[in-house]
Amino acid sequence: MTITTDVVQRSFRDTCRRHGYFFREVAILTIAMGVGLHVCRILFGDALTLQYAMTPTTDKILLIPMTYAAIAGIVGYRRMEFANRPHKVLITVAIAYIALSVPLHVYFGVIKGNVDFYLTFFPMWFSWFLLILPYPAFLTAFAKLHYKN
Repeated sequence: MTITTDVVQRSFRDTCRRHGYFFREVAILTIAMGVGLHVCRILFGDALTLQYAMTPTTDKILLIPMTYAAIAGIVGYRRMEFANRPHKVLITVAIAYIALSVPLHVYFGVIKGNVDFYLTFFPMWFSWFLLILPYPAFLTAFAKLHYKN
């Protein structure tokens, strides 16, 4: 007795679409990089962070997944399945946070090439705030995110 099954070949485009253009993974990477930079700021202070961690090159590297996550989050939003209403609100806020951060990082990291602005404009308590409340909430919401197939 022989049993045969049809193998469905999916294109790369279909795979990306089914996985929400990998928004979840890239958004987690983006927030994790932000966590690392904010932890450096808290542990080492502004001067050492500017000298070793938060450089224009670092900002340009951070800008790559940040831009991709912003675009993929907006494009794939309609295909996202949310656990409940607060989850939907949190994902929406996270996408807005990432998308609104892109122009800021383009201007200061790429155009001006001076990242001192971040540490002079945003006080130390802002880093603590991001590490305590929004970043863990965003990472948890991203981990729970699923897509409609």
